[in-house]
Amino acid sequence: MFVANKNNQSVLAVDARRNSKYTCPGCGEAVILRHGQMRLSHFAHHAGSNCEVFSEGETKAHLEGKTQIFDWCRKNHLAVKLEAYLPELQQRPDILVNWNHHWTAIEFQCSPISLEKLSARTRGYYEHGYKVWWILGPTYLARKLTLEKISKFAYFQKSLNLFLSFYNPQTEQFIVKHHLTQDLFGKIKWADHAFSPSKTTFNELFHQTQRWTRENHYNANREAFELQRRLLGRYTDPRLAKAQRYCYMHHLNLAGCPWFVHGEDFDFPTGTMIPIEVKVRFLIRLMEAKRSQLFSYRMLFSWFENSTSEYKLQFPNISRSKFDVEMNFQHFLDDLLSNGIMQIEHEHYQIKKLPYWYNDLNQKLHFLPA
Repeated sequence: MFVANKNNQSVLAVDARRNSKYTCPGCGEAVILRHGQMRLSHFAHHAGSNCEVFSEGETKAHLEGKTQIFDWCRKNHLAVKLEAYLPELQQRPDILVNWNHHWTAIEFQCSPISLEKLSARTRGYYEHGYKVWWILGPTYLARKLTLEKISKFAYFQKSLNLFLSFYNPQTEQFIVKHHLTQDLFGKIKWADHAFSPSKTTFNELFHQTQRWTRENHYNANREAFELQRRLLGRYTDPRLAKAQRYCYMHHLNLAGCPWFVHGEDFDFPTGTMIPIEVKVRFLIRLMEAKRSQLFSYRMLFSWFENSTSEYKLQFPNISRSKFDVEMNFQHFLDDLLSNGIMQIEHEHYQIKKLPYWYNDLNQKLHFLPA
């Protein structure tokens, strides 16, 4: 740890003196000051200590990263504390900084953490009036971007949509993976933005002075062929096979799904059920309804939500309940309206025409939209 107490005052290890006595802010036990050429100056507990608040098992990347972020905050005249102990939470964020009139706990995460532990820690911060920003270290940056990682650490912001934050101590750069989406087959897509920290770059990033987008090379024809290949190829995608079985139960062929199913990616990953299955399950439910029936927004939303409820991801850093499902649903509902499947009647929705389902890919290609 980099901070200890002396006479009830916080002292940074770099400012500490060897002949003084210091105690741990968490447990109150005496700690040792350690200086060295190979490691950063820090405090350590005596052998056998049972302190549960301050751990000495930090990696070099973690130590370097949080000290660099702390130093940047100080140089920019921000009110900031390193390893500030919060007794009401019995937690100590890596950094506590006052940014835009709010105290924000910055957690520079380099080691694995369970979703349950992260959710509890995040919830604790918010309940006590703190914001929290999880920034991932180089160990996470070097690994594949997974649904689990997105679920734990992603945030949503208007100009960035769904995004993850990384910091690399070696290059002293932030890396933001923004506009995270999931395509029809479940593949995660995003855009990268790397920058050196400054007040200007952070304001551009988070205050919409610049609109960030992700290049979209979508091609419905190519996606339809890819769907056929994945269904009939030697190594069948089990998730598509599951969706195909559901279609067969209703005497339909997944490869013949309506063209508008090949629409925009989902703004939020759906979990283990891939977007194409969510879409076709909803469409089949709609096709089974009466043409004359009027639907409320809530009813249609519940159908969509039920398609993903068993498999949906949790987003502990997004406070609005069901925000992820609602965004995906609203975009798909817009597709239904713009393609003439649904129409609005007196603040309700009605089926205007049933979506056309083709027998196979060959028939579907004859009706390729312009």
